[in-house]
Amino acid sequence: MKGFKQRRHSRYAADLAIQVDAMRGTRLEHGTGRLLDLSEGGLCFVGTRYLPPGTSVNIEFEDCRLVGEVRHCRLREYAAHVEFVTGVRIQQVLDGQESWRGLTQTPR
Repeated sequence: MKGFKQRRHSRYAADLAIQVDAMRGTRLEHGTGRLLDLSEGGLCFVGTRYLPPGTSVNIEFEDCRLVGEVRHCRLREYAAHVEFVTGVRIQQVLDGQESWRGLTQTPR
């Protein structure tokens, strides 16, 4: 099947507010977003800004603090409302390992 991608990890729906810090050159930019889904290896969120693939990000929610890299970011428009859907590959869980494991391994 052309275009079919098999995922390495199961994906779970989520709806959590997140804080996103992105490194843009030597500048750290702060923002917020809404977590859409997650898996053991990554997550997807909606935010108000475009983050180019390869951008390093720190993401915080609940008691979790994660480091990752943007894999894709695409525009999503709803009437006058513009937002970006961003996929992130998780590189390291800095805090909240137990919570992260619970979120990524528990079917909902």
